[in-house]
Amino acid sequence: MTGSKRLEGKVALITGGASGIGLSTVERFVAEGAKVLFCDLDPGQGKALAGQIGDVASSLHHRRREVGGDNDGHAIARRLGPAASFMPCDITDPAALGAVFEAAQSHFGGLDILVNNAGVGGGEISIEKCDQALFDRTIDVNLRAVWQGMKYAFPMLRRRGGGSIVTTSSISALLGMPGQGAYGASKAGVLQLTRVAAMEGARDLIRANAVCPGGIVTPIIYDSPLMTDGFGKAAVEQGLAGTQPLPIAGQPEDIANAILWLASDESRFVTGQSIAVDGGLTAEFDSRHRATAPGR
Repeated sequence: MTGSKRLEGKVALITGGASGIGLSTVERFVAEGAKVLFCDLDPGQGKALAGQIGDVASSLHHRRREVGGDNDGHAIARRLGPAASFMPCDITDPAALGAVFEAAQSHFGGLDILVNNAGVGGGEISIEKCDQALFDRTIDVNLRAVWQGMKYAFPMLRRRGGGSIVTTSSISALLGMPGQGAYGASKAGVLQLTRVAAMEGARDLIRANAVCPGGIVTPIIYDSPLMTDGFGKAAVEQGLAGTQPLPIAGQPEDIANAILWLASDESRFVTGQSIAVDGGLTAEFDSRHRATAPGR
């Protein structure tokens, strides 16, 4: 964290802010001077989802989080102080998500930045074998809720004279990854939605951009809710270090840095774009050439 206050005076709303990329973005934005309202499922909501949406759809969500733990939004907000406020929310519920936007207005006086970050999925097996409930929940969280968030954000950003919408997509939107039909389709939809939002918002100085993370060391991978037990953070970090041209594992902070730039006035002339933050993976022609690359 630089502490350079690049977001001084800004109000940001971040979805999925209690873990991984979202949590790193919340922390970075607060350090940069923003007031941040963030939402996520709290530990109780995660455990209760099975009874609400069924076992298959709820398997996409973290259910091992504990009250007061590292990924409890209430505890995170207490740790970060008065510049951060948390609201539990299932973002697929339009009324609940709308209440979060209303809270940004009542708590902090408006909205300058929306970070559509909440997401699920990434390993639903093949298109042929994927359960419809799993597909539907993935689309609901990763695409429809992003659209809903944009709908709520536009009038609020317009009242502030403009602003920035940043959405977390994925390199799965750019590459044909087996076993990620629902996830990849939802993240590709986000990119087109971002382009349309950029065109519709341009007249009002509302910018819309997306980031496409590669393999990042986050709980959605090392503590995957789709598994009874996670892989473990150290094992995932070691594995990811060898999956792209840059021989290092991507960290949540790497994505938060990109989101920060797109959210800030430093990117005032950038809209409708997607930025891959992936260690060069989507630029690579053939991984077999890594061993013979200059300098290796």
